[in-house]
Amino acid sequence: MNSIKGTHIKNLITKFYYKNNHLCFQILIHCEDDKTIIYNEYTDYDEYKNEYNKLLETKSENASVDLSKTDAQVTDMSFV
Repeated sequence: MNSIKGTHIKNLITKFYYKNNHLCFQILIHCEDDKTIIYNEYTDYDEYKNEYNKLLETKSENASVDLSKTDAQVTDMSFV
């Protein structure tokens, strides 16, 4: 999977956690087919927030998200 259309994005989720005493932000893309893509991990809040806002804009404009430039991994994580 190299890209995903905005209409295929059901929800954007942020996972906050500590790694080696640093606060980390991980963006997860929950898709219409109930698959979840682990999009990317950030230790810099501004970098995370900028990317998150770009993804929100992409979703609302039904543009494509290029996954080839990230460490994206598809998982069966479920969110109820």
